[in-house]
Amino acid sequence: MFKSLLVLLLVLAGASSLAPTRHWLQRHGWWALFAIAVISVASGLIDLATGVTWQASDLTGKTIAQIAAESMDGSQLSDFSVRTGGLYLTAFGVLLGAILLFGFRQDRQWAWWAMWTFPVMAISASVLDLAFGVTGPATTGGIVGILAAAILLISAPRFFEQPGRLFDGSQGESPRLDAGVEDG
Repeated sequence: MFKSLLVLLLVLAGASSLAPTRHWLQRHGWWALFAIAVISVASGLIDLATGVTWQASDLTGKTIAQIAAESMDGSQLSDFSVRTGGLYLTAFGVLLGAILLFGFRQDRQWAWWAMWTFPVMAISASVLDLAFGVTGPATTGGIVGILAAAILLISAPRFFEQPGRLFDGSQGESPRLDAGVEDG
């Protein structure tokens, strides 16, 4: 799976015959990132509202009712942890959406760099899930993280290779007003 994603990324990045497809992905790939941000918000809100449901059995093999029978404190801690994670996921999705809408779409380099927090976070969380034996979210998070990284890599030229645009040294965020005017 990961190997095929890497091959696809290399083909899209280097094949000149795919230039129209690559250009389309560079311009419109942000929509996929935005969809991921919206799904993050929705998932976070669900966790915030429902608390521990399937997560308990995914991690421990026991239902939350069985955990509560053994330790009410443990079940409350689990519920608090899931709801807090939901709050963080909601906030993270809102921030990603704001970065996409107010920076990424305007080709701001800071936004491209800031968006890397998502694939790093998703892949890191997947590794942590796998370390604790939680396979479902680990697989999904890893795939989504790699997809987001691929979209960011494909979109990189629109942020860093802009012919005809002169920069004033402020990390390429503001075009010079005197571009094209010769000193004389």
